[in-house]
Amino acid sequence: MMKSFETVYKELEELFIQRLPEYIEKINKEYNDGIVLKRFENHTLTEDCIKLPSFYFSLEESEYTEKDRIIENSIYTVSFEILLAEYQKDRITILWRYVESINRMFEEIETDNIFKISEIKESKIFIRIIL
Repeated sequence: MMKSFETVYKELEELFIQRLPEYIEKINKEYNDGIVLKRFENHTLTEDCIKLPSFYFSLEESEYTEKDRIIENSIYTVSFEILLAEYQKDRITILWRYVESINRMFEEIETDNIFKISEIKESKIFIRIIL
């Protein structure tokens, strides 16, 4: 039976809205080179945020695997498109530092779910979630 996306959605929202700013700060302090990541302006995952920097969240796909009768996994792929100002200086560096802060957050959080960046296309980060 496929597990509910609702619970993982709530966890993602908590991570990206409440926890990520702390990881963005860590990355800023570590590099300390004048390039400062700003926290995202979004207040929810699905808000249509016009201020920058922000992200656009999307559920890409879901699948259910039953490797055997005991292990049942629900797998979701979501994406976060990072929206930066068009004229943003050091655009690539900034994008990759956001990726780094998201990745570090996934590595350090305690959760029953597995969050993993599976792909990056242009400014879109695809995250695979295994429940």
